[in-house]
Order: sequence, then C-alpha cells, then structure tokens
Amino acid sequence: MARPGRLSIRGDIHAEPASRPPMLDVVCDLWHPESNPGGYLSLGVAENTLMHQEMIEYMKKTFNIESHFLTYGDGFTGSHLLREVAAKFINERFRPVNPVLKKHVSITSGVGPALELSSFSLCDPGDGILLGRPYYGTFPSDMGARAGQEAIAFYEQALLDAKERGITTKALILCNPHNPLGRCYPRSVIEGYMRLCQKYSLHLLSDEIYALSIWDNPDAADAPGFTSALSIDTTDLIDSDLVHVLWGMSKDFGSNGIRLGCIISTNEPFQQAVEANAYWTCASALTDQATARILADTAFVDSYVATNQARLAASYAVTTRFLRENNVPYEKGGNAGFFVWIDLFTRLKKNVEIKLSEAELWALEAELQETLLRNRVFLACGKAFGSDVPGRFRIVFAHEKEYLEEGLRRMLKTVQSFSQGLRNQ
Repeated sequence: MARPGRLSIRGDIHAEPASRPPMLDVVCDLWHPESNPGGYLSLGVAENTLMHQEMIEYMKKTFNIESHFLTYGDGFTGSHLLREVAAKFINERFRPVNPVLKKHVSITSGVGPALELSSFSLCDPGDGILLGRPYYGTFPSDMGARAGQEAIAFYEQALLDAKERGITTKALILCNPHNPLGRCYPRSVIEGYMRLCQKYSLHLLSDEIYALSIWDNPDAADAPGFTSALSIDTTDLIDSDLVHVLWGMSKDFGSNGIRLGCIISTNEPFQQAVEANAYWTCASALTDQATARILADTAFVDSYVATNQARLAASYAVTTRFLRENNVPYEKGGNAGFFVWIDLFTRLKKNVEIKLSEAELWALEAELQETLLRNRVFLACGKAFGSDVPGRFRIVFAHEKEYLEEGLRRMLKTVQSFSQGLRNQ
C-alpha cells in the first residue's frame, strides 16, 4: 500500500539523503579564527570572498530603495534599465563583433537558472547536451533535473554514439574560462566547436561566468587570454542564431548571493521562449536595480576588476607554492577563475594502486572526501566534475590568506593521516 502523502517519482529521488549536497552543511557552519574555530574551512564552494568589503562599501553608498523596487518591476526578463546597462557592459567588456542590444539580453536569477531555462527552451525531454570532461559539477542537474535532458561527455564521437542509442543531441555547453581547470579556450578551439555545432545543427551555449576573473600567471605567460564567443565573427563558421552566451554576477563580482545572470542571444524565437517561461527564473527587482547601478559605474567596475584580478593572482601563487612545497601535483597553466585542479592520490598510489580496482579507487576518493569533511575541510571531489581519473579534487583559492592557508594545512594533514591509515591496513 502506498504511504500517505507519497511524493512523485522525481520527488522521491530528490528526497533521498544522497541528493543533499555536502556544501549545505558547510556554508552554514564556516570557520572563523575567533567566533567559530571549529567550523568548516570551505575550499570547495566556488565563491570569491576577496572583494566582499569593497562591494559592501560600494552598495552601502550607492543603493537607495525606491517604491518601484518593491513591485514586479518591468517584467520577468529584467528591467529596461538593467537590460540596457547589461548590453552596454557586454559591449565594453566582451568585445562582440556585432553590438549587443537590449533586446538580445534576458535577465535571470543566476547563470544556473539561465542554463536551465535555455535547456528547457532548446531541448525536449530525453534530448542530449554535449559536455567535455571534467565539467562544472552542476551542469547535469542544471539542464536535467527539471528540463529532462541528458548530459553526454565528450564530443563528436559521443554525439554519434548517442544517436545510435536514440538520443537526439541538441546543444553543446562550453565553459569558458573553464571550471575546474582554470584556463581559457584558445580562439581556434572555440571556432572548432562552432564548426562542429554547425555541422550537426547544435546550439552552442557558452557559459562565460568567469570572463573577467582573468589574471597574470608568470609561470604560464603563453596561456591564452579570454575570448568570448561573441567576439568571434561567425561568418562561414556557424549560424549566429545557434550561439548563446551566459554570464552573471556571482563570480566576477564575488556576489553569489545577489543571484543574477543573463542570457545573450540574437535568436528571436529563443528569446521569446525564454520570456514565456521567465516567471520561474526572474531576478528580484531589488537585485535587478542593484546590479544596474554597479554595471553602469564604469570607474568602479574598472577599479574592482583590476583589484580582483591582482588578488586572484596572489591567492593562486600562495596555493600553488604550498602545493609544490608539499609535493601535491596540480594542473599547471591556470590563469582564470579561482580554482586549482589537484591530485590527492599520488601520496596513496604506492599503497593502493595495485590492490584496488577502478571502482574501489572511486570509492576511496569518496572516503577521502568524507574524511576531509570530518576534519572540517571541504573540497569538491573529481567524480562530481565527471573526472575520468580517481583522486582529483578542486581547490577554490579565492579567500583571505589566513583562511586559505589554514584550509590548505588542514587538507594536507588529513591526507597524510589518511595515507598512514592505509599503510596500517
């Protein structure tokens, strides 16, 4: 007999404890040297805290609440003011080949909702969306939890294999700059993806949420800088109606809590479909107006971005120096975002590589993450990013130096203890 108040099948799936992200326990109990020394050190959540004070001070000085901000505003895809300001901001910062107009911009409550809304508008339930690995960990849920699409790792061969299985592939997601690798795609590679999308009539969704979080790395002087999909002349490459760019405030402006993203596209039917379903993804009028004031202040944006980039470079240097000094391998060549992709299994290989199967190595990765959590430090594990190699973890380094160094020390101490435990087994 069905129990009273039974959920839907999908409700039952999401009610399982395994569906609850560990970060929810972390973010409500964060470490502070004085007020909460027993809290979690979060090196796993992609938040940039380096510029919080500057943003707080700016908003206190410039933001005044008006009656209009307590209404629905100008509709569910953003105010006329913000869409106009955002278009100007994109034209100045992303250097598009063709000017972005207000009508090309739809505002959402973050880039995650922007991706979900885009997937809902472009794909039918059961369709496929191509992803390269490793990928941003919530891409599959952003496009599949409600819209019903399937993530397909890799590209052309995977597309053909999916077709053999009866899956129609509708889009390709590009995360540029890349999360979790912290690199930018060269222009030639983006052009290659455009050709692939044109060949198979795929929509290209370019997630450019880290576009302004680019910084100098003396050890990677030849690393490519950021190239927006908007800055590429699509003539002879791809129908421009297949190209859609996503951007938001969370990363470049250290404001995950502001919850504002945008979809930039010249495809009019796509924008109409977005508008028709924007009720579920709209940003609040307060968020809308606060963002408009920030983005319209060119002098503030110039200063903020330059200072943020310098601080990101310094935090990256602190992190990679610690990793080198303690023989923790990491992917070199980063110059974007605020993460380092590391290998925590090198210290364990002598003990486990021969003894354990691949499935057991994945289980060991999960066990190591749980051990880190028990020691009150959070790192996102490789499996969450679709890594094809066990033992990879992502470090988020965009924190004040004291916090960052304490987290790195605790991480290393935990890994050393974990390795010793394996030797004693």
